[in-house]
Amino acid sequence: MKTFRLKQLIIVWLLAIVGMPVFADGPTFKIADGAVDAVVKEHMETNVNAMIALFKQAADDQQEKIKLPKENFTQQAIDDIQDMWKASAMSCPPMDIRSRCLRTSSGYQVRGIPIDLVEADPEESRQELTIDFTSDGKISGVSISIDLHRYEEIMAEKSSDLDYERRQIIVDFVENFRTAYNRKDLPLLTSVYSDKALIITGRVIKEKPNSELDRLTLNNNKVVYTKQTKQEYLTNLARVFRNTKYINVKFDEIEVVQHPKYDDIYGVTLKQDWHTDRYSDEGYLFLMIDFRDENNPLIQVRTWQPYKSSDGQVVTKREDVYHLGSFRIVR
Repeated sequence: MKTFRLKQLIIVWLLAIVGMPVFADGPTFKIADGAVDAVVKEHMETNVNAMIALFKQAADDQQEKIKLPKENFTQQAIDDIQDMWKASAMSCPPMDIRSRCLRTSSGYQVRGIPIDLVEADPEESRQELTIDFTSDGKISGVSISIDLHRYEEIMAEKSSDLDYERRQIIVDFVENFRTAYNRKDLPLLTSVYSDKALIITGRVIKEKPNSELDRLTLNNNKVVYTKQTKQEYLTNLARVFRNTKYINVKFDEIEVVQHPKYDDIYGVTLKQDWHTDRYSDEGYLFLMIDFRDENNPLIQVRTWQPYKSSDGQVVTKREDVYHLGSFRIVR
């Protein structure tokens, strides 16, 4: 314990040298409960509080690039946060933060850490982070969380220990998938799509009314679907990333379903809000995720269906969204 205390003092001293504030009145993070060794718990709290302080100073100083010490973060976490910072600076609101520690296959996780995205519109700026840790408490990953209440509902629906583990992996997968769009992480998105992935997108078109009666009784909106290959989709997405300053993707109404016949296939259905500095839309996203390789789950099917047209008419109802039964699985 003395050795760990010495390391903590050294970290605080180093942070003071580089000019990073050590919080006296601002946000403070504590782990409220969860099965974790006391020394590791203290290490996790130190690292998260260091991250919060670094975020605040970098945001206050309007730094284009945030510097993160390897004492607190793995290289992967540093790379991920720096990519997120390119899209928007982040700052934690001044509050005490209490979070439960969750055990994962590779270490630990805490959820629900509030942040403000500086570049986002005011109504979209408040988000929450999920933070992953190595087994010794170093921050190994950061992603934007789904709603904590919905997370708990998804995990409560498990039918077995294996299903529980996979649901945890799926939630992590979905959060990293979402955050990859926010940080414009094309390599990660390339890696999670199967080379033979089926990708379907929909768009709303207006049809000319055939009669005065049609004009009075119909909204004349029609959804046209387009099928793309993985390469076509990623090429188009790369163009969007290049031409867009900021992307904020939000997921809601998330549902996770295991295939009734193939227990390594899961369907994830959710409502997606897509906001950028140039364009916004809302629609239903369906992902068919293949777990035959437990360590590298792949998206075999991705569909997107518009929720509303530009004139506010609902064009896709929840019951009309693609699902596992919409596709025939060939093995």
